[in-house]
Amino acid sequence: MIETFAIESNGLLEQTACYINGKQLGGLKELYINIDEAGIFDAIIQYEAEDKQIYTCRLFNVDKCNIKTVQPSFTEEEASQLTLFEIESDGTLENTTFYFNSDELSEVVSLFIHIKAVIGDLGIKHLFKEPIISDKPIFKTEIVFRNDDGTLSTETIF
Repeated sequence: MIETFAIESNGLLEQTACYINGKQLGGLKELYINIDEAGIFDAIIQYEAEDKQIYTCRLFNVDKCNIKTVQPSFTEEEASQLTLFEIESDGTLENTTFYFNSDELSEVVSLFIHIKAVIGDLGIKHLFKEPIISDKPIFKTEIVFRNDDGTLSTETIF
């Protein structure tokens, strides 16, 4: 099943909202997405659910236990001042499409997003390598494109 995950932001954690299938997530602790054309597809969220428990699960193609949704944080006018980045996927590279302000992106080589609002804990990254205990929030977004001449260019999303 194809799902849509979206981030609306101006690049500051305080002005960021995340959505699954159009519903804004509440209780999001951390988001870690690492996708590349070589076959890496890590998309994991950690959140506090309706039952007050902390869950860590795959972002796509998994039943998200007791996920909490909230009313939209931004008015339509406020949202028009933000960047919207969307990923449509079923959890496989072959069925993944990226959008920037509703325009489909092509020639995406890799995508890395790490947003962590909670400080001082191991977080999701310890699942992949040495744990990094951050003393400040993390907001890193990077996308790599293949140019027409075959070279690569790296850009931040927000």
